[in-house]
Formats: sequence, structure tokens, C-alpha cells
Amino acid sequence: MERTADMYEKIVKDGPFSEIAPQAQMSLGTAREKQKNFVDAAKAYETAADRYHDRGQVAADALFRAGLAYQKQAETAEYDQSTAGQAIATFTDFITLYPEDPRVPQAQKIINALKTEQARGSFANAEYYESHKKWISAKIYYNDVVNLLLADPGSPYSIKARERIDALNKRLQQETK
Repeated sequence: MERTADMYEKIVKDGPFSEIAPQAQMSLGTAREKQKNFVDAAKAYETAADRYHDRGQVAADALFRAGLAYQKQAETAEYDQSTAGQAIATFTDFITLYPEDPRVPQAQKIINALKTEQARGSFANAEYYESHKKWISAKIYYNDVVNLLLADPGSPYSIKARERIDALNKRLQQETK
């Protein structure tokens, strides 16, 4: 697969605006995905979206696939949630630039799922800090949960986080008296 990726890179390098370059750039992203190198796949797709922005369908496909690649990377990263943030930003760009694309509802669902996953991670961090009596740090992470789930204030994580913030506020007030 590495030789295939190298071949596509050479095609794009030698003729970035040739007739076959957009497909070669997209195929480079696909090759990187097959190697499970999702970050490089996303970068290849983002390059296609930027370089071929004047070719609507190519750019839309590239941006959507970049979001999917970041999402796949986010699924493999247990503690680092920055890739989930990149996926959210990429899908948000996709929705903004191509609001009529039929994949917009799918992108919105993926964004919501990624935000829920980020909230789960922040909730776990908050519980850790709370169990170690680091009340302010716990409150920061619980607040992060609430902010991540502003679009879904009735979610279990959001409700529980607000309850914990209230309890921590009472505790902190009692300690300052």
C-alpha cells in the first residue's frame, strides 16, 4: 500500500492541476486510510478540498472524507480528544460550505456522537478529580461536559454534571465559611 500511496503522491506532485490529479489526491487519502494512518488520510483529503475547491463535488467529498478520517482516528485515541475536536471542526466546515449536501444529516449525527464522547471523557476526568478532593478541577471538567452538550441539555451526562456542579458549589461555599 505504501508504493501505491507513493505513486499517487508522485502523480499529484508532477501535475497538481492535471485532469487526474483530484482523483489521485483522493486515492492517496484512501491509501492512507487502508494503512490505518487516519491523520495522513485526513491531511490528503484536506489538501484535495483546498486545492480543488473550485470543483464542488470533489471538494465536498474530500472535506467529508477528511472528517470521517479524523473520526476514525478519534475512535483509536483513548485519552487524547484533540482529534475528535478536529473531526467536529471539519464536519462543521462541511455543513457550512455545503449545506445542501445530502450527507449533512449524517455529519450532524457524527458531530453529536463525538461531542457525547468528549463529554464522557470530561465527565470521567471530573469524577477522578472529585474523588481526589480537587473540587475546582472537578468543577472545570463538569462545566466542560455541560458546554459540550449545550445542544442536548437533557442528556444523562449533562444532567449529572449540573447536579455535581451544584453539589460542588455548596461544598466550596461551606469550606469558605
